Amino acid sequence: MLLIAYASKSGTAREAAESLATLLPSASLVDLAQETPRSEDFDAIIIGSGVRMGSINKLAKEFMDKNENVLLTKRFAFFITHSFTDTSDEIIDRAVSAQLRSHAVWIGPVGGLLQMERIKGLDRFIAKAATKSVEEGQKINEGLDVTALKELAACFE
Repeated sequence: MLLIAYASKSGTAREAAESLATLLPSASLVDLAQETPRSEDFDAIIIGSGVRMGSINKLAKEFMDKNENVLLTKRFAFFITHSFTDTSDEIIDRAVSAQLRSHAVWIGPVGGLLQMERIKGLDRFIAKAATKSVEEGQKINEGLDVTALKELAACFE
């Protein structure tokens, strides 16, 4: 049994997880904001998270940290959705322990999309400031990376 667990504030990580679930129809899809699945009940686990202010979602981080020992006994993958392409490795290195990174069958970004209409309050203000300060040549994702999602899914077929 495969679990796809995700944490998403603006919805992009949810969309990526749903796309994976379409590619892997026997998977159980769980929003970590709605429930906390028992990692022991699954043979393989994919965890996904959106990124805010350079960090993954707190719920995804807590789930990974709490279940690390179990995850190390399972087929495991981790993805982030992130608007800026150049900082994904740094974010993953901070978010995922070295032991889990070396154990993962797949780990990386699956694209992202900065959708201002989904962002509210202070987050919106900061996102606008971040896009204005984008360095020359830095790329901003324009949507989910279908190729990356298919590569990730292929690890669990």
